[in-house]
Amino acid sequence: MTNPLLPVGDGHTGLTDEDREGLIPTYITTRGELFDAEQRNIANAVSRRPPNVERLLDDKYLRDLHRAMFNEVWSWAGQYRKRLTNIGIDPAAIPEAVRDLTRYAMAWVEHSTYEADEVAIRFHHRLVFIHPFPNGNGRHGRVAADYLIRTLDQPRFSWGAAGDADTDTIRRAYRQALQAADRSDYADLLAFARS
Repeated sequence: MTNPLLPVGDGHTGLTDEDREGLIPTYITTRGELFDAEQRNIANAVSRRPPNVERLLDDKYLRDLHRAMFNEVWSWAGQYRKRLTNIGIDPAAIPEAVRDLTRYAMAWVEHSTYEADEVAIRFHHRLVFIHPFPNGNGRHGRVAADYLIRTLDQPRFSWGAAGDADTDTIRRAYRQALQAADRSDYADLLAFARS
């Protein structure tokens, strides 16, 4: 089954010089080849058992997870973003923001501030909002949230793949749910994660 939340793009579109910055495999020339290589790398990384909650909610572990997910494809895998982008926070603030997020999430767990699904969804949303890496933030955030929900003894999320909606509909629903969460309304993202 194709992952409906892979990056958007025509699989035959060629990569620009900027797209190739830090790319390790020399055979990759199209977005489709890039997505395939990334998905193989991610599949290898996530085949292991999830960590316990204390280990997961650590900024070093989150960097290591990103590295494991993308290290066969990108030389910068696991390294925080150094450039301003049209999404995400200022790069200089990333390390502190991720450390703050892990502390908040640990407190949510320890004090049962939210139900398990909401803890994982708030964590996912904030991690994606920070946008710590040059690429792969949504996929990294979903894997981290899946690990978190599993450490809280709940089933992993389906992220819109449980139904029979087409890829564009799933992507649109995910984007809209993230935008609602930007306004502190998590209901759509909670529903989407379990749909």
